[in-house]
Amino acid sequence: MKKNNKNHKNLKEFPIMGDWVPRIVVKKFFNYGNTKMASFARDHDIRVSRIGKRIFYKYSDLLRLIEDNTEIENLY
Repeated sequence: MKKNNKNHKNLKEFPIMGDWVPRIVVKKFFNYGNTKMASFARDHDIRVSRIGKRIFYKYSDLLRLIEDNTEIENLY
């Protein structure tokens, strides 16, 4: 039987609005703390939208970041 952990959130539980991802989703995905998240967008050239205290990151920019850092494993 699977144990239900209330602290564990599935990405499907967070609303993705078009091409924008809430900060909390990005923070949890990369396992970054508040300090790293403060400079994340600037360091990686990620577009940001702020609505009140909510911060959203451009999904396509996040994909670009991941794709630009793709490494080919050395199989030898």
